[in-house]
Amino acid sequence: MNRHRLPDPVGAYGFRVDPDVFGRRYLHAAAPDWPELTVQLGVPSPPEQDGWREAFAADDWTVRVRRGGGAAWWSGAAALSTDARVHPLLSLVACAATLERGGDCLHAGAVLTPDGVVAVLAARGGGKTSTMAWLAFEAGLDVFTDDQLTLRDGLAHAGPGCLDLRPDAAERLGLRSQGREVRSGERIRLEVKPPACLRAPVIGTAVLEWGPDLRISSVPPQERLALLCTHRTVPMVDGDLGVPLRLAALPMLRVRRPPTFDNLPRIARALLDG
Repeated sequence: MNRHRLPDPVGAYGFRVDPDVFGRRYLHAAAPDWPELTVQLGVPSPPEQDGWREAFAADDWTVRVRRGGGAAWWSGAAALSTDARVHPLLSLVACAATLERGGDCLHAGAVLTPDGVVAVLAARGGGKTSTMAWLAFEAGLDVFTDDQLTLRDGLAHAGPGCLDLRPDAAERLGLRSQGREVRSGERIRLEVKPPACLRAPVIGTAVLEWGPDLRISSVPPQERLALLCTHRTVPMVDGDLGVPLRLAALPMLRVRRPPTFDNLPRIARALLDG
């Protein structure tokens, strides 16, 4: 009798997802206890009375989530490429499901150290992904997530195994030839190795800011919560504010530096030592 082995399940952000929707590239081998997240695409949207609610929306898309967080519905342009589904669509629906399950999400990158996850926060255009690309390809650290840090049940969950760099940053770091154009040429996507573990505690955060010279300092405790809430993926949406409260109790560094790549070795050392 012929026995056909089922394909190994894949996922990211701590959820199992359908490879027919998201492909397998950049996704991780899903653990058996990861909850399944069923994602439906396109229009029409599900009716509210069937247990769905709107999680958040923009001008041309809406994310709805089903009660319990086991399914999400993305309404917008249905003809998205697999690359666009892996990022940014997957981060949006995973965030909706995480909020429904009592977690929270930060617009943040993260690297994995031997002791746990260090979250890297920055304003849009603040050099977050460039810093993490250097940490991955020069310092040899594991990239835990590029653009969204998902926190649920006391742990951070790894995002897809890729980094989306601006073309000029990829060129400057000598990485453009190692990636491929995505998002209509606005980003160069680099594939990164899976982190050594796919869920881990956060041990601290670093906030990147621009300044005239390199200055690394500890953020006073009374300022940490406001900074973390500013970097929530969807600041205006209810979530478990206990998550940023717990993160605010951890060490936080402020890294002010000029917009050059010269200070990246010192920044890497500060993140590891701080």
